[in-house]
Amino acid sequence: MSPSTVKLNVFTNVTSIDTRDCLVPEAVKSFFHWFGNQICPAEVITRIFIYPKPHRQSFDAWVAAIGEGLRGYPFEVVKTASLVDSLWRSVHMSEGQYAMQLEHDFVFLKERIPHSWTQLVEEMRRSHLNFIRFNKRRNVQFGYDFFMERDEFAQVPLSRISGRSNNQHIIHVPFYRELYRDIPDITVLGLEGGLCRRAGGGHVYGVPGWPRTVQHLDGRHVRLKDGIARTFWLARERGLSLFKTSRAA
Repeated sequence: MSPSTVKLNVFTNVTSIDTRDCLVPEAVKSFFHWFGNQICPAEVITRIFIYPKPHRQSFDAWVAAIGEGLRGYPFEVVKTASLVDSLWRSVHMSEGQYAMQLEHDFVFLKERIPHSWTQLVEEMRRSHLNFIRFNKRRNVQFGYDFFMERDEFAQVPLSRISGRSNNQHIIHVPFYRELYRDIPDITVLGLEGGLCRRAGGGHVYGVPGWPRTVQHLDGRHVRLKDGIARTFWLARERGLSLFKTSRAA
């Protein structure tokens, strides 16, 4: 395996009995669209970590829907015991120094990310960074980002932040392995509520004020505005009519 091979980890649970709600292929394909002609799927190790709850009976159908949506994209499926277990497994299975971590219902807005995977990883290596997140909102102090300032030493646009989340991000794998080694029972921690706070602050792509770089498609059908975004995204990407969506937003 080449040391430059990209490690892509995707996290999902079986959120619905309706496989048309499976958004994993959208997240994965948006990642490849970000790169354009820089890489091909065969140069990426893609693992999809699936927690079967709450619809265990639909697990096989969920896997089949992922395969249908990712024709031509090699990947492997890892069945897990929880979402935290998925993250733990991804770190210990990732080869090399860096990995891309994707939540299943986010997509990249590539026109707002002019830098490549290689440029970002090189910056992480040069500046000894262990976490870069792609923001679902404009870069402002909000929520767990109660502190945000431009990293003046970075050679790509980055901001230092006080918190972390499990939204789309790049990690330094050895840092996370050491982090887990110090936690007696990782299953008692929540992802953003426990593990991310324990890890401390990190970085977000873009300077303060930079527009959001990922779009939440809301796989659980909770937020109206994200549901509207999902309707339009799927209409464009899957070739559906705007007036014949699988689920009302």
